[in-house]
Amino acid sequence: MSCIDSNDSDDDVSGNGRIYDALIGDVIIWKQHEFHTWWNIFESHVNHPLSRTFVNAFVDALELKGLLNTKRGIFGQRKFDKELKLLSSTLGWGFIDLQQRCVTQSAHSLLSVALAQYTLETLGQCRYKVRWVEPRPQTVQLDLELSSNLPSPQSHGLPPWCSMSQDGQRRASNPTFDIVNDYELRLEGERVVLVPIQAIERFLVACKPYGSASNMEWFESNVEMNDSDHQLLGTIIQSIASMFLKSDKPVYIIDGSSWHSYIDHYLHERGWGSLDVANYDGSTFELSGSLKKGSHLPFTLGILCGMWERAHGRAYRVSLDEKNDIFLVKIESFLQYQTA
Repeated sequence: MSCIDSNDSDDDVSGNGRIYDALIGDVIIWKQHEFHTWWNIFESHVNHPLSRTFVNAFVDALELKGLLNTKRGIFGQRKFDKELKLLSSTLGWGFIDLQQRCVTQSAHSLLSVALAQYTLETLGQCRYKVRWVEPRPQTVQLDLELSSNLPSPQSHGLPPWCSMSQDGQRRASNPTFDIVNDYELRLEGERVVLVPIQAIERFLVACKPYGSASNMEWFESNVEMNDSDHQLLGTIIQSIASMFLKSDKPVYIIDGSSWHSYIDHYLHERGWGSLDVANYDGSTFELSGSLKKGSHLPFTLGILCGMWERAHGRAYRVSLDEKNDIFLVKIESFLQYQTA
């Protein structure tokens, strides 16, 4: 069995919905097939090819984190290989064959390519233009071409739903994975991947120029943000909700107390954030609550919207307000129904 190491604080943070890995930071645990589903939905919503944008964003995020050190000294290669094995086994994105320049046991090709490109660029201390093919299932072959010596990546600008400072709290309990091999992670028999929240956030911010206007009648935000941020936030929420609705995850809401167990199971246990439920109206099905400003917010709202629609069989409407770095959210029916 394998589990995530954590730097737990002394505070009781079991309900904050964040999972922290000592090596890579805050992570979301994503089922492999649901990541595939989300990617296809999100790219279709943006209506622009995003594969290279994704790889570049993740490579930059891994480089900024400095997860691998350059090879130095007599035992440099051995130390590098050890660091790479730790990183690969932590993320669960597959095994990198440095000589063949391929990834086997791949979970999702874009994740595998990003990790391999970052690894090879760190090892060679150079930049590459990368193309890739999948000659067989769970195998990604890279074709590398030396590129100009580009400057090191800079930190990305934070979207308006994020906070400049992190509170340092970490989730107190962490999942234990089933061991299949050193480069695959499984929970309850299903393959999962760890996705660093800073890397996925960097990618989503990079997508802002490609956002196209779409119907946002279901989403009302009184949070101060420009049109592109509003469009991006709505697109993330909608794509995550659609991913949830394509799954077979059950949601049965009897009264307000029912939400707590589902929030714990679908959000807290996988690092998808949290919602403090303020009220649930059993007659109108209106759900209201609050969540902290932070990188998890779009993912949290997406899962909540998917849960709400699954429970009530109605399209959702989301209203968002901000008060002292706390976001107040209301989820209700998009259409008005006459009640008896």
